[in-house]
Amino acid sequence: MAFQILSDVSKQYLLEEDAIKGFRMAVENGQSRLALTILTDIIDVFNDIFTEFLSDDEDNKEEVETAVEVKAEKKIEPEVKAEVKVEEKEPQPKVAPKKETKTAEEK
Repeated sequence: MAFQILSDVSKQYLLEEDAIKGFRMAVENGQSRLALTILTDIIDVFNDIFTEFLSDDEDNKEEVETAVEVKAEKKIEPEVKAEVKVEEKEPQPKVAPKKETKTAEEK
C-alpha cells in the first residue's frame, strides 16, 4: 500500500509533488536545508495521523485498561531454592622450612 505525502516546498524547488521522493532527491543533491524543510512537512503529516489514531483510541481506552488490570492480578510465585551450606575450612598457616645456619666454626 503506497501513499503519497504532498509538499509545496518539494513541488516548488524540485518539481516533485511527493514529499518523500523530494526529500530523497534533496539528500542526494546535498541540499540539507531543503531536505530538512521537506522533512518537516513529512513529520507534520505523521503527527496528524498519530494524533487522530490516539484520539480514536481514547474511546476504547476503558476496554484496554480492563485487559491490563486482569493481567496485573495474576501473581507469579517465585520458586523457593534450597539453601546449600558450604562448610568453610579455616586456612592453615603455612610453615616455611627453617634454613640451617652454620656457625663460623663449622664453615
